[in-house]
Amino acid sequence: MRYALICAGLLGAACMTSSLAHAEPGASAERPLSESLQGAARTAYASGNLLLNNGDSAGALSKFQQAYDLSKDPRLLFNMAICEKNVRAYAKMQGFLQRYEREGGRSLSAQDRATVDDALAAIKDLVGLVTITVSVPGAAVSADGETVGTSPLASPVVLDLGKHSIVVQKAGYDRVEQSVEVRGGQAMTLTVPLAAQSLVGHLVVSAERGSTIVIDGKPTGEDRFDGNLPAGPHQVRVSAEGKEPFRTDVEIREHETRTLQVSLANAQSGQAWPWVVGGAAVVVAAVVGGYFLFQTHDMVTAVPVGPNNIGQLQLSAWRGR
Repeated sequence: MRYALICAGLLGAACMTSSLAHAEPGASAERPLSESLQGAARTAYASGNLLLNNGDSAGALSKFQQAYDLSKDPRLLFNMAICEKNVRAYAKMQGFLQRYEREGGRSLSAQDRATVDDALAAIKDLVGLVTITVSVPGAAVSADGETVGTSPLASPVVLDLGKHSIVVQKAGYDRVEQSVEVRGGQAMTLTVPLAAQSLVGHLVVSAERGSTIVIDGKPTGEDRFDGNLPAGPHQVRVSAEGKEPFRTDVEIREHETRTLQVSLANAQSGQAWPWVVGGAAVVVAAVVGGYFLFQTHDMVTAVPVGPNNIGQLQLSAWRGR
């Protein structure tokens, strides 16, 4: 609390005058901003003054930023630091003051530099440094929804004391979100491991009542399987008492769904049944174990089973899940 009061005392006066004369260090050695800025930069600066004096620090910050982008006058960085102080964003305030010192260089008087140094000392215990190390390069790192860089980060991230959400993400890897508690005046390290995303698709296997479904040699249950599998080839086996077992290979593609419906043939049946798929005659023997169809997840066409037909075979397109 003592530091906040000192900071307010150091910079508060700059927020109380329409001309922001106190927010223009170096004004004694050069013309004030209200005179040195020209055109759109001067207009934006004037709007920033008006907004700041009306208590709209966020709006003033936007206008001062606009004036800075047009003029590159470092004194505007000091004004932006004041706006951040007013909304208690001390980490951002620190950044603007440090930039002002760097960009102002020799144009800063001894008094200007002393003012900035005092303000930086006042907020020292209101911010903390977080060194974020990511296991893979090229990952986007954000803090509280704002991008702070790409791994490996060149420098620690400065954050206000308190809790913050750190998010790290990169294509092909699982997104990681971690909460950190920043203690003012202290440094901490956060290590974020990224794991490669599993390429998965979805498979639905429907079979008659009492059937056992085995996928890649592992029993998955009876009658129905509905779940994700790694992308690639998989072997499906369906069996039931008194029926010929059915086996097939299924290719699962990433983010897509395949549906396999199986009707098992009675054991000891040797009759073969022809089906036409894609213009070519395919003979399906009953001893293989059944009839199946691949189709999109939400398109099911029922074919009645009669004495002269024992199943169905239908192929259809992939559908993204």
